[in-house]
Amino acid sequence: MSLIAVVTGDDGIPLRPLVSAPLTTPIIDGVAQSALNDRQIITEVVAINGTALHAANLTLWTAPAAAIIMRVILDITTQSTGASTIDIGYTATTATTSSDTLLDGVSGAAVAIFDSMNAALDSGANAKAQLAASAKWITADEASGDTTALVGSVYIQYVLI
Repeated sequence: MSLIAVVTGDDGIPLRPLVSAPLTTPIIDGVAQSALNDRQIITEVVAINGTALHAANLTLWTAPAAAIIMRVILDITTQSTGASTIDIGYTATTATTSSDTLLDGVSGAAVAIFDSMNAALDSGANAKAQLAASAKWITADEASGDTTALVGSVYIQYVLI
């Protein structure tokens, strides 16, 4: 003997289960979201070495195609031996051109994490997404002091457009 339960509404008519409802594309502000969800956020991880940075500006990333750079995170795991500051930014000039459009003068003298979306780091001037042309660069440079002994990683988050 088997027992089957039927759920009814207040009027005694059996209710249809919700699982039979068709799935639809969600619409937000009149825009079908499936078109917007085709883009993936890509994260590149680049090692950063203070000795190399002290010797010359570093090319951290070359845009593989036109992209929106959403954020850059600098994770310093070993601090520099002395006082130092680091600039990281997008540039369309050359692969070694100094730029501070993402992080401006952050300290290399402490184990820390710096996020370009943190407006407090630069009064908000650099805390924004940036459009990158294909084959252009994100660079890092020693803005002041001596970054020798610094070790860390740079996380670059972007979306191809």
